[in-house]
Amino acid sequence: MKMQTYKYLAPVIIGSALVLGGCNEEKTTTSVDTEAIVSSYVNYMDEDFYTAWQSKNFTKVMLNDTSVDVDGGDGVLVDGQVITIKTSGTYVLEGNLSDGNIIIDTEDTGVVRLVLNGANITSKTTAPIYVKQSDKTVISLEDGTENVLTDATQYVYEDNTDDPGAAIFSKDDLTINGPGALTVNANYKDGITGRDQLLVTGGNITIHATDDGIVGRDVFAMRDANITIEAAGDGVKASNDEDADKGNIVLESGTLTVTAEGDGIQAEKVVSVLDGTYSITSGGGSPEKIISQEMGGGMMQGGQRPEMPTGEDGEFDPTQIPQGGEGGTRPEMPTGEDGEFDPTQMPQNGEGGTRPEMPTDENGDIDPSQMAQSAGNQQQAQNEQNQTDSSLDGEQVSEQQTTTTEEEDVSGKGIKAGTNMQIMGGTIAIDALDDALHSNGDLTIQGGDITVSTGDDGVHADTDVLITGGAVNIEKSYEGIEGVNVTLSDGNVRVIAADDGININGGSSDLGMPGETQSTTTTTSDSLLLIEGGYLYVNADGDGLDSNSSIKMTAGTVVVYGPTNNGNAPLDYDGTFTIEGGTLIASGSSGMALGLSDSSTQAAIMMTFDETQQAATTVNIANGDGKSIFTIAPEKQFQSIVISTPDLKQGETYTLSSDGTVTGDSQDGLYENATYTNGSQSVEFKQASVMTYINKDGIAEQQSSGMMDGPGGGGNMPARGERPTNDTNTNETNTN
Repeated sequence: MKMQTYKYLAPVIIGSALVLGGCNEEKTTTSVDTEAIVSSYVNYMDEDFYTAWQSKNFTKVMLNDTSVDVDGGDGVLVDGQVITIKTSGTYVLEGNLSDGNIIIDTEDTGVVRLVLNGANITSKTTAPIYVKQSDKTVISLEDGTENVLTDATQYVYEDNTDDPGAAIFSKDDLTINGPGALTVNANYKDGITGRDQLLVTGGNITIHATDDGIVGRDVFAMRDANITIEAAGDGVKASNDEDADKGNIVLESGTLTVTAEGDGIQAEKVVSVLDGTYSITSGGGSPEKIISQEMGGGMMQGGQRPEMPTGEDGEFDPTQIPQGGEGGTRPEMPTGEDGEFDPTQMPQNGEGGTRPEMPTDENGDIDPSQMAQSAGNQQQAQNEQNQTDSSLDGEQVSEQQTTTTEEEDVSGKGIKAGTNMQIMGGTIAIDALDDALHSNGDLTIQGGDITVSTGDDGVHADTDVLITGGAVNIEKSYEGIEGVNVTLSDGNVRVIAADDGININGGSSDLGMPGETQSTTTTTSDSLLLIEGGYLYVNADGDGLDSNSSIKMTAGTVVVYGPTNNGNAPLDYDGTFTIEGGTLIASGSSGMALGLSDSSTQAAIMMTFDETQQAATTVNIANGDGKSIFTIAPEKQFQSIVISTPDLKQGETYTLSSDGTVTGDSQDGLYENATYTNGSQSVEFKQASVMTYINKDGIAEQQSSGMMDGPGGGGNMPARGERPTNDTNTNETNTN
């Protein structure tokens, strides 16, 4: 195999989770090659790769419904249409069986090689191919042949065993190779299962499975194969959850197309993608529309979210938030004549439409027992009802509960790793209901071309996300990228999100949808969004960059088009945002907007407009000589914009203009070598400090962050946590 070398952020631990050292230290680089990764998980032998068999000793088995002819050896036992192979060697299968199967149960050591040379095998009671005992079995697909294996809808078992459980089932090492074609119709459960090492190094394989497509318990590795899977369960999985170094998937090359109701690709431990082309649709694909988050609250458990107060123009209006007592932000509690809380006075549907009608009993009094269950308690309530329902006997209750549990456990992720995911190259396209790329540990992207659409996170790691190269295009997501630490040192990353573009150390690892229990990510005070290079584009309806701790940028280009509602912000952080280099633009609403920290070493400005600016309204900064040093035309409407560029120098005087005409080359609204004229609004300011806040009148005072720990917004903005006033923070469209 050709060795490829990739830049990799150290330290690297092959076969275990990637250690990032908290993401707060400077990184050094080393290199890792694909051969080292493969050899840590896969043990290849010469027999795993196709070789010609015609000139060697082999046994030919002619399959026929009336008689099975064996020519060339005595290692085969025939009982009607059941063929049992008892010794190692090469066996060439040709012909048809309408109700038969191949059993490999060898009494010696060595490799059993089955050459499918135009074989069509159907079993009405079990698996067409069952490897019961063999040191190693190789299935070779002969060039130019079409081979079909079809299993039963129900298996007949003997001796109190539940093996086999797939159309091709091996209890030992199994390899499939060769240039021919194979179709597997798995009517019972899985398509192809290997209890030990399962390798596919060739072939054009199509699998239709009522459960999982391919299961390699200890490891599944793919090289130079073309595989298409339609599965009602998971597409490809490595299921060993007991051994620390097993349960891995290595995708080296070839083409894999998966349509799965469950996960597309799922490993209990590591998923490594080195090269190849992968197209994955999981869980039915991403929803047509993802509900965006407003006010930072998201969807409540059970999928119910309070309506947002709006003004006459239908836009979010924070002045309409009902007040409680002094300084309150909570609606006053309705009371009766005695001054006590009276839930009957809560506004009903049709009286503000903010709360469902209260459930009552036959007398018209409120009956709490009739309250709708929360999503987390609905199943418990249903199970209790099942247990007390006299119309259901014990067996029916058990069956119903088991069915419900299985349905709840179905996951619709694109690629999922239990401990670590490594993507070194390849072309990956994912359309997933749940996370597109998900790791319960670390997730590293070093190369490749990745395009995803998802109903939840585009890229999610329970610990750290590290992107050091490649192209990542998240076309649709609830949140774009989420991890305890996220580091971008190189590559091209594009994110479109209904909620946060990048979320550090917070949120949920599961969809906030009805009937689902949400899991949370542990918060740590030293987590970090670190941008050391590359290109990052974010278009988010929630926060653009959101860190529950801190953000640091030293190089690269970041373009953030954040929310248009005042309940979220282009930049949102609890600790600090320090910038030491690179180019940063973050535009969006102003209600919760933040500037950068004074600990930054590169200058930045934050402009707050009196009114919301329409999308494509130009913003230009010119130096004292009148030369444009920065020009952008944001793709979404905005009322605030943060700009930091190496061309901004502390102590210099600049002019910010807007709504002018610009010509030049642009990407995502950001111009190079721009010519700017006819700005209708302009303000002159001096970059007196590293972080300068301006409005239409010039320098504005920095506001404190209020309820947040980071520095506050600029201009006429209120402190974080305070409600903006109409004259300083509208969300109306500028008609100028």
